[in-house]
Amino acid sequence: MTVQIALRLDEGLAATARAAAAADGTTVSEWIREAIRKEAALATALRARAEEDARAPLYSAEQEEALLADRQRRAVAAFAHRE
Repeated sequence: MTVQIALRLDEGLAATARAAAAADGTTVSEWIREAIRKEAALATALRARAEEDARAPLYSAEQEEALLADRQRRAVAAFAHRE
């Protein structure tokens, strides 16, 4: 089953879509359908990645302490050169 959806595009965006469709050798409608598929897949992947990142910390406690210590050393060194 197909559903028809009307889109209003400004002239610049419409020209971009037409040019991209022509470059791909397809119609504007098919090019937009594929762009929507790609955008939906990207959004799904980004949500999945965010959920994965939320479940597990990126660094262990030891790694995070080491990163913060390195950051602190760089900050102290940066301000020490200004005196």
